[in-house]
Amino acid sequence: MYLWRVHKFDFCVWVVACVGTMFLGVEIGLAIAVIVSLLLVTYESAYPHTAVLGRLPGTTVYRNVKQYPEAERYAGIVMVRIDAPIYFANTQNVREKVTKYERQAEEQLRESNGSLKYIVLEMSPVGHIDTSALHILEDMNKTYKERSIKLCLCNPGVKVMDKLVLSGLADEIGRQHIFASIHDCVNWCLDEMDNHESSMHDVHFACDSLASNDTTNELLPRDVEIGSKPSHNVILASLDIEEELRGEMESKSQQDPKNAKISFATIADGEL
Repeated sequence: MYLWRVHKFDFCVWVVACVGTMFLGVEIGLAIAVIVSLLLVTYESAYPHTAVLGRLPGTTVYRNVKQYPEAERYAGIVMVRIDAPIYFANTQNVREKVTKYERQAEEQLRESNGSLKYIVLEMSPVGHIDTSALHILEDMNKTYKERSIKLCLCNPGVKVMDKLVLSGLADEIGRQHIFASIHDCVNWCLDEMDNHESSMHDVHFACDSLASNDTTNELLPRDVEIGSKPSHNVILASLDIEEELRGEMESKSQQDPKNAKISFATIADGEL
């Protein structure tokens, strides 16, 4: 009765051992019980527990949102905790669960015209990782990069971090995207999103200003000259918004062919 009330898997193992011993003998009954126990351990290992995390109000503690429904989540960020070592038997299951959480977040964001920007993996419970898991993480990182989503890792153990460095995955993900705590990671993500929104606001304002050519708006008149040279407008934009800026500027130039000269210079790694 105790086993049935507390742990039904243990009750099933007990039933198998009891029935096997009664009808097949002690040795065979115990062997069957051991085999069933190993199968249950393998099953639980192949399907590890994962959880979506949220921040408990007024704290820097992040917990399972199912256990703490009042935990706060942030738009554009999905935080997932993996509660087991990642190896060949469970890598695909871990990926499928992360994908499921990602799709759920995107459906919620779609209602508010938002988009997913960061996927954060809390890896403090992950005590071991093998090459199969490294390949899966590498593939996930490439897929997310193509979709402009950044993969961040939080608090990987010493052994796990060694594997990430030796495989080169730490550099592919970016060591600046590996954090000691999930709270530091969330703060960094929020700051990045704020900076991106501020940059986008400045770009839209600049594009609107460049489009002002009528006589009633003297913000950027076309005939203003400095000495004998016409004035120029310079916009500094980060790489992630260059394509959008280029599209908007080319659209403006098609509407106004007389002012169609557009130049782009990309600054990266400290070089022009």
